[in-house]
Amino acid sequence: MAGPTSAQIDHYVRMFERLSGDAWEIGETCWLSVVRGATVPAVVRRLHGDPDALTTCRPVDLDYDDDVVFVEQRDDAVLVVGCTVAGLAEEHLPRLSAGATVYGLFWLVNNYNQLYHHVDGVVRTALDVLRPRERWGGDPEGLTDHLGALTERADAETAGPDWETAAATLESLTGLRLDADWFHRPQPLARLNGR
Repeated sequence: MAGPTSAQIDHYVRMFERLSGDAWEIGETCWLSVVRGATVPAVVRRLHGDPDALTTCRPVDLDYDDDVVFVEQRDDAVLVVGCTVAGLAEEHLPRLSAGATVYGLFWLVNNYNQLYHHVDGVVRTALDVLRPRERWGGDPEGLTDHLGALTERADAETAGPDWETAAATLESLTGLRLDADWFHRPQPLARLNGR
């Protein structure tokens, strides 16, 4: 199995350490998605936000708020980052991935989490990162080549939440990296205006 390198995992360990203690405690709750085949305005509309009402905010300054997401265009992909919108993420994933491909990850303080791949509104592969061998969707083995580090972590005697390895796995899947500096710079912020 492949997946993230130890250097990628170390990058996220350092990122989480640097962000520890900020208003938004990333180690407790986060939603990360990469949407390919859509633009920022399209993504914001699919999340029931108004793309004309985008503002900016430094993510580290945001206290827990599940009614907003940060959105950033990166080449042919839109990066979506939220404090938590786990329920919202599940609700919106079919619409978010309509005509697009979405790879993403969320976790909550109670260890409820999911790593997922959706295409054209359909779950291709999804899994609990704490139990990476238990997968579902139309192609449960579709992410297998990227799950080596998560599987090793789950097999360890001291297995437990390891969101850093999960974030590195998302980078392995998408090629997009987050770093602590991103959270300290103003980012486009979309308020979600209802469901």
